[in-house]
Amino acid sequence: MTFWGDSLDATNKDPKRKFRFKVEIGSLGGGVVWYAKGVGKPEMTISADASHKFMGHTFKFPGSVTWNDIEMTLVDPIGENASTKLLEIVERSGYVYPKPNYENGGTRELETISKGKATEALGSVVIYQLDSDGNAVEAWKLHNPFVNKVGFGDLSYESEDLSEITLGFTYDWATYSDNGSFNGDSVFERSLT
Repeated sequence: MTFWGDSLDATNKDPKRKFRFKVEIGSLGGGVVWYAKGVGKPEMTISADASHKFMGHTFKFPGSVTWNDIEMTLVDPIGENASTKLLEIVERSGYVYPKPNYENGGTRELETISKGKATEALGSVVIYQLDSDGNAVEAWKLHNPFVNKVGFGDLSYESEDLSEITLGFTYDWATYSDNGSFNGDSVFERSLT
């Protein structure tokens, strides 16, 4: 049997398509980030470093799970000004530019980035994959995400491409929902949390 079903009639569902997705980021208004051009799905690595040697054989054992960082590519629109919004997220995370701050007596220079401030500054991140009708067929929710990279792209007289921003996320783990909602209806959501 093929991935599209037993026959080629139009009543069968399409397979999941890469271009049908949306991303919601809490600190960017909580709605759909319409200028998201591409995003990686969560990825995990299971270590296999533990082994035991016995009678000339090596037996390997699974170890801890690490969720790998992901990246998102954004188009930088003029009206929304994604660059400004992302720099505000970094500042709310605790980053202070290295310049004199005379307005509040210089106390802000002692502030640093923390995980609590960084996750609060970014808010929730949910990646949805959609079907042809725009309904979510799967969703990934990143837990405790924070920004680990902001790349503002490059410029060239030889290109007519849109300006892009690369945004990197670090997170502790991701929850998967096979029906696009996180209200306990998905068997995967219940088993992974």
